[in-house]
Amino acid sequence: MEFKQAYAPIIVGKITTFIPIERAPDAPIYVSVQPSDSGDKLVWSAVDSAKFYFIEQYINGKWEMVNANYQGTQYTLPKSASGVYRVTACDEYGCAAAKQQNRVVSEPFAVKAFYSDRSQVDMFGQAKVSWQISGAATVSVSRVENGRTVQTWPVVNPNQGALVSRVDGLAHFTLTAHGFDGRKVVRKLSIATLPDNPIQLNGVKGEYHQPLFLSGLDVVERSIVEHGDNIYFSTHDGVLRRFSVKKQNGKIIDWKPEWAHSTLGGVVNSAPVIDGGTLLYTISRRNNTGLMCRSRLSDGRILMCSGVKNSSLIASPVIVNSQQSIGLRAVSDFFTSSTQVQGGIYIFHRDGLIQVLDPIDLTTVLREYRIGGVETGFVSTPSLVTGDQHQFIMQSQNEVFGVDVPTQIVPSTISNTVDQVFGSKPSQTQTGETNAQTQTLPVVWRKKL
Repeated sequence: MEFKQAYAPIIVGKITTFIPIERAPDAPIYVSVQPSDSGDKLVWSAVDSAKFYFIEQYINGKWEMVNANYQGTQYTLPKSASGVYRVTACDEYGCAAAKQQNRVVSEPFAVKAFYSDRSQVDMFGQAKVSWQISGAATVSVSRVENGRTVQTWPVVNPNQGALVSRVDGLAHFTLTAHGFDGRKVVRKLSIATLPDNPIQLNGVKGEYHQPLFLSGLDVVERSIVEHGDNIYFSTHDGVLRRFSVKKQNGKIIDWKPEWAHSTLGGVVNSAPVIDGGTLLYTISRRNNTGLMCRSRLSDGRILMCSGVKNSSLIASPVIVNSQQSIGLRAVSDFFTSSTQVQGGIYIFHRDGLIQVLDPIDLTTVLREYRIGGVETGFVSTPSLVTGDQHQFIMQSQNEVFGVDVPTQIVPSTISNTVDQVFGSKPSQTQTGETNAQTQTLPVVWRKKL
């Protein structure tokens, strides 16, 4: 098949020159197959710039053409077909890379849930909506404000997913799911921006024990953490709380509030971390400052807090324990310096700064870092992966990336002993003040979402 040559203009002064370029549409994101007794139903996500599609099946070790000029986004193949297919999007200038099927769907079509993590926007004007679906061919989401569609997501994960959107007014989110048989299911929900008058969503209490269902509290959902027979969470009025289970004959019959403490003029937006008999948590304030505190599990009493930071702290803290990242024996440790990960309590600022606090004295900042080559503000908590190489896994708007946990050089045992005997200044593995220079952590891998 012959394609047209695409050209791009190059303007130099008053002269315009057209040079040949290669261009082609994008590949479909999802290519889904639903097998049945009558044949296979093939459905793929539409590509805006595509004019037609190639449909191929894999037979006897090679790809064979089924249709070389198809203009729809669904195709039924006979029962005798191979069961392995791929779709190629094309226009008059060329074709994208072929996309092999990446979903085989057999379960019944149903929208199981479409929900938000809260009835109003957060303190940054953002709302999160999530969905769980089975048996769908395609799924899309849109947002309407003041009767006008202001944002659309035409292709989202047809099984389950979530998205975060900034809301400027009363927003109506609509999820539209299509089944392989052409059926359409629409679900809607609304999210308000009024912080003092949240929408009360009515529900039906089932047979399961739901400790916060009838509490009347405006719970920060991301802050809930369960430990033993207790749950710890915060509310939007700036209070950290503990509910404990009440049992009878070994069975849960109710939950009761145990304690509640103000969180120093701010809100705990993410789950606290259990550290021994204490809770570690970050606090965000409306003036875009924050701090981190440690409280007792037993009564909620605040034991210590860091200094006030010049940025909100939304993500949970992460505890990193110092241990050797290079496997050296104890005998070699006696004579040779070793490398350890930088231990401490890592806090992640909304403006992208990372600080490492001393676990004993939260007012002491051991180190400061920023991520190189990535403009990110920390809203969600990075994941810590431990092993031969410790890494943080982080997420920006459209990609995930990995950053090695920073390390430090620990002097050998004999070196420290000599320093102590002769009065030399010991090599410091931590300082009582913020390191004078903020260091850069390079991104070691990244992947587009």
